[in-house]
Amino acid sequence: MAADPGTRPEDLAPYFRTRDAASPFDPQIEIDETRVMVPDTAEAASRSALVLNSANWIERMKRQTRFHRRLSEGNYTGPIIVEEGDSWFQYPLLLRDVIDVLMDRYAIFSLSAGGDTLENMATGAQYRKALEETQASILLLSGGGNDLVADGQLADHLRPFDPNLRPADYLLGSFDQLIARSMALYDRIFADVARRFPKVDVICHGYDYTLPRIRGKWLGQPMQARGIADPALQASIAVVMVDRLNAELARLARRHPRVHHLDLRGRVERDHWNDELHPDDSGYAAVAAVFAERIDALTRRPRGVPRGAAAGGPAPEAAPALVQPRPMALSLHVGVNRVDQAHYRNFVQDLEFCVNDAEAMRDLAVQRGYETRLLTDAQATREALRGAMTDAAQQLEPGGIFLMSYAGHGAQIGDFNGDEGDGPDRDRLDETLCLHDAMLVDDELYQLWAAFREGVRVVAVFDSCHSGSILRASANRRTDRAGRTGRVRTISLGASVQIYRANRAFYDGLPSSILPSDSAVLTKELTYPVSASILQISACQSNQTAEEAFGNGLFTERLMATLAEGSGRLGYSGFTDRIAARMPPEQTPKFWRVGRPDPVFEAQTVFSV
Repeated sequence: MAADPGTRPEDLAPYFRTRDAASPFDPQIEIDETRVMVPDTAEAASRSALVLNSANWIERMKRQTRFHRRLSEGNYTGPIIVEEGDSWFQYPLLLRDVIDVLMDRYAIFSLSAGGDTLENMATGAQYRKALEETQASILLLSGGGNDLVADGQLADHLRPFDPNLRPADYLLGSFDQLIARSMALYDRIFADVARRFPKVDVICHGYDYTLPRIRGKWLGQPMQARGIADPALQASIAVVMVDRLNAELARLARRHPRVHHLDLRGRVERDHWNDELHPDDSGYAAVAAVFAERIDALTRRPRGVPRGAAAGGPAPEAAPALVQPRPMALSLHVGVNRVDQAHYRNFVQDLEFCVNDAEAMRDLAVQRGYETRLLTDAQATREALRGAMTDAAQQLEPGGIFLMSYAGHGAQIGDFNGDEGDGPDRDRLDETLCLHDAMLVDDELYQLWAAFREGVRVVAVFDSCHSGSILRASANRRTDRAGRTGRVRTISLGASVQIYRANRAFYDGLPSSILPSDSAVLTKELTYPVSASILQISACQSNQTAEEAFGNGLFTERLMATLAEGSGRLGYSGFTDRIAARMPPEQTPKFWRVGRPDPVFEAQTVFSV
């Protein structure tokens, strides 16, 4: 009876009951021996265990049989759908879950299993074969719940009870890392589907507000273990948890044009929860209605054209209005071989290959789909760079990306405002970019970064000397100076002092326009908090110099070679490590981050949109 495709879950439910589960979204069932007589024999026990251990498999086979049967009837005109997920998509036998409800209306090829995790989905990638064989137009995903409740270890990520804490304050930073892990896996799946099946729409969700219970294994008990006993406070903490998951998933979905995040919060009424993590039949029906609304909106159903193997009809078209536009991608590439010696007082040596570097980075950006802008030599003025960055900050919305590259001289001058003594290098020096008409101080660059909106991604690549602290972040190791074998992109400290003295009025005027009068106390990090997520890859540490090789800067040359070998798939930190392995020990590239942490961004293929 259990394996019969014609048997409905509700027909079997009265003969089973739940038992304690080992993981949060892996509901376990057992035969209710008050209603089913199980003979006290080894054979009977073996058969019973087989039924229980095979519950997920049995449900999947029944659903797949139902899918093929629906298509073989030849009169189905709706979309073909593939789904993969956890127990919100397959709660074996006892509940009529989301997919059970949706299968009454749609042809859905089922891959879900109670207890399935995002890691399993991303690694196994069963959806690939299913999408290819069924020619589906929509993929439904449900995952991340295990990370949401820390896979049963939520107490490890909570602060002890303190009457002075707000609900959000109880969650340790490690909880955000759990969410970030889920987002990285989702991003991997989204990118894989987009690459292999560019016309497939993906629908995902971030669950509804869970309800901790006194004896709840996944929420209530872990909170009580930390002294958090008030049910109202427990519920408020759970709200923050679900809100964070949904916020991050919605933000990630905006980066992928054919990914659609469903906000299910508030859809399941308080009295329609089966347990802490799962709605009851009515709750699942409410959730399924949200899915159905989006599926219908995405699909134009051709009238009278049957779907299925016999009909061989094409997949329904996706409605263009609901396909999110590709994130905006802007880039700026600056290369300065020659500067205005009237300002620099002939202390600056001409370089040979900085314009080549800028053009190489520009060409790379074009290949990746960026809208590019190039500033070289006399075009690369302070006003031009500030204007280009300000324009980009105004244009880019959350989800967009800005790539900036600079190749030219770098210098150091005396710290204007006391912000360097506590910085990563503690050298009381401001790092600068030597633009054509004058230097741009790192304090000014920080001000420009602060103009970018939260949710915008920024990648900054600097092939210049002393570039290792242009953006100000946590300390990295120092490296000793060493002799250079080729021309270096640096201006000596003595020359920098002479340039500063010759233009004292100009440079002394900069801090007053950048920082308030009490800037020695208020650092630029407080004055101009950076909301965007900024990643920097620099050619060297702040106390090192950057060499030129033949044709390009040594760093740019090695960056391009590392990219060509496919190491861009390692993410930005791993990519920088691979570049460093190609560099001489006296020039050590550096990677760091500024602004909003975004592990998903850091893990993406470098320079991808």
